[in-house]
Parts: sequence; C-alpha cells; structure tokens
Amino acid sequence: MKIFNKQLKTMITAAGMVLLTGLAGISGSVMASTPDGETPANEGVCDVLIGATPGLFGLCNAYCEAQDLDSFDKEPPRSKILGNYNKKKNAGDPDMPCMQVPCPCWTDAELASIGSDGFAMCTTGSTTIGIVNTTLGAPRQQAEADTDPGRERCRYIFLGDPRTIRSFSITAEEAQSCAAQVQSACDGL
Repeated sequence: MKIFNKQLKTMITAAGMVLLTGLAGISGSVMASTPDGETPANEGVCDVLIGATPGLFGLCNAYCEAQDLDSFDKEPPRSKILGNYNKKKNAGDPDMPCMQVPCPCWTDAELASIGSDGFAMCTTGSTTIGIVNTTLGAPRQQAEADTDPGRERCRYIFLGDPRTIRSFSITAEEAQSCAAQVQSACDGL
C-alpha cells in the first residue's frame, strides 16, 4: 500500500506539473503581446546605445521596446523613464532612439508615395540625402534633407497636380529626422 501511495503521489505531482506548464504557456502567450498586437517589438531600435553611457540601453529598452514605440507612428508617452534617460545622457549620446521629430517638408504619405511603384533613385552627399521618383511619364517628385551644420534644410517637390514645392531652413534635430526618414525610404526600395 505504501508503494501504491508513493506512485499515486508521483503521478499527481507529474500531472500537476504538466497542467501548470500548459497554463504558463497559455498565459505567457497572452502576456507577450505588445501594445500593437505584434510580437516581438523591433528589437534593434536601441542598438545604437550599445557602448554609450551605461544604463541608457536599458532605459531605452524599457521606454521604446516594452511600450512598442519603435514604429514612429504614435506619440510616445511622457514618462519618468524618458526623464531618467535625459538626466543620465552625456554629451555625444543620442536622444532616445524611438523619439522622432517630424519633418516639416513632407507628410508620411507624400514621402511613401515616392517610389511606391518601385521606380525611385536615392542620392547621397557628404551631408545630404534625397530620393526622387524615376517612373517614366510620372510628375517629378522628390524629397531631400541637408544636415550640414548651419545650413540645415529640407525640400519636397511634386510637379503634378496640385503642384507642391516646400523648402525650409530647419533645426539640426529636424534635419537629422528628415535625413533618417529619407534613408528609411531608400532602404525600403
């Protein structure tokens, strides 16, 4: 009888472990969801901080990736994490990577439409980057950013209907954002 009780206790323990493991797997799947419902969040948005001031990489992960702020399509919440990041940041460290300053020269839709048919060309200079459509017969459409200190500018041209030409002197932060957006559009070609 003693052997039977020991075997029964072992079987109940094993069954309990299987049940517990199954429940953990189910709840883990539910808990792993990010705010936009896509898992995982972009795991690389904070990689630029590897080797930066100690602690910034972890704060970036907590702010950008845990809140799924790597898609740049929503306004990030103001939080203590961002405040702590900015306090800890030293000269030469980048701003929070998932924070994006809008580019005043174009909308996201205007930039996305350049080369949306697969025909576009990117140009780069020492401080400039641009993208222009190359579709035969299509109206000229281009976006450019210049990050040259003291000469920061952005420009958007669409020679269709309605004709649109925008060119602005902008801040260094805006110029970096505009250049990053054009680079992203070029990378997507």
